[in-house]
Amino acid sequence: MARTVQKTETYVGSTILLVLVVIASVIFLEQFDYNSAILQRGAFQAERSIQPSSPITSSPNLIQYAPDGLNPISPAETFGPEDLSDKINGKAELYLSAGFVSLSTQRFAAKEDPEAWLEAFVYHMGSIRNSFSVYSLQRRFEAENLALSEFAYQTENALYFVHGPYYVEVISSVAREGMVALMLSFGKNYVSKTPVSHARIHELGFFPSKYLSKGSISLVPADAFGFERFDSIFTAQYNIADTELTAFLSKRQSQSEAAELAATYGSFLLAQGGTEVKSSLDIPGARLVQIMDTFELIFSQANVLAGVHGAENRKAAEELALMLREKLGEAGQ
Repeated sequence: MARTVQKTETYVGSTILLVLVVIASVIFLEQFDYNSAILQRGAFQAERSIQPSSPITSSPNLIQYAPDGLNPISPAETFGPEDLSDKINGKAELYLSAGFVSLSTQRFAAKEDPEAWLEAFVYHMGSIRNSFSVYSLQRRFEAENLALSEFAYQTENALYFVHGPYYVEVISSVAREGMVALMLSFGKNYVSKTPVSHARIHELGFFPSKYLSKGSISLVPADAFGFERFDSIFTAQYNIADTELTAFLSKRQSQSEAAELAATYGSFLLAQGGTEVKSSLDIPGARLVQIMDTFELIFSQANVLAGVHGAENRKAAEELALMLREKLGEAGQ
């Protein structure tokens, strides 16, 4: 009986050992049963990290605007409202508040100097008002204006312009004459190949030209002057009697809305510690509020909210308000 039990134990032990060998073999062979697509993708990424200047042979949507002197060195990328901050962390909120739709971006290297590269950013903002808003709020006043489009300028190493609902930035890694020429060629190609409607921003013509600082008109999409109800507010900088002033206006849906918003902003200023000051201005419903050492003047005309913000000189503020009211009358507002 003992001999029979020993044979049985030997048989079972051999069987278990055989099974373990088979399992080990399967696991070993499984290591080599890889997904070729995953391996190839990893190899492509590693190659790009070693040779970032290698041309990309695919045809992303921005290649069509690149002049012959540029090679793409990255695939095109697209970002939406949910991941815009991944690309432009710190500035995304401005674009989102202005109606941002999408961003397309891609890098290109100069054929004659592969170490010099540029990146194109094409922001689809939904309308020319929205694209002008982000353009105007980031504009550099010392830059050189261009005739590329109605709103365009360049710096030593960058090009910025509005084309219909698109706001475009082309930024070079170096400030070189050859790169400036390539950026301008990219911009010209984009404008010529991208059809847009010829919508106009009528409010730009509502500001008086006298004393106006050239290129200073901006469009604040939301929370202008810290007041949450102030959206779509146009501002312009003036210099009167050596005093810098800010004029503002906003075309509303109706006359009653403009008047109500003007009154509410006045109440907001008083709640912030402002004091209402009597004024002899010949502007019906106008309110003059002194807050700390500055003056705010608010009024409405037809369906336009208007006024002067943060003026240190009361007389200059009143003079600008009268000019603004007269200009609005000429514009039929």
